[in-house]
Amino acid sequence: MDPLVVPAVVAVTGLAARVAAVLCQYLRLRWRVRQEHAHREYVEALARSLPRGSRLVEVHPDGSELRLTIPPLPNRRGGQHR
Repeated sequence: MDPLVVPAVVAVTGLAARVAAVLCQYLRLRWRVRQEHAHREYVEALARSLPRGSRLVEVHPDGSELRLTIPPLPNRRGGQHR
């Protein structure tokens, strides 16, 4: 074999592995963004359907929480309901 072929093949293989890793990361992030977008739309629709004064608590598997409170309508005198 030519002494230049082996280093060239190694370099091309390393480059191909890096390109594949970057492509996999891009696809993974793209999937995550789509999942987050769908979840946001779901929470927005849910928030619109809840009556005033409601609370929503969503606990995620990682232990984080989403807490949402729909404020009550103000009374006719301009104050808040208690």
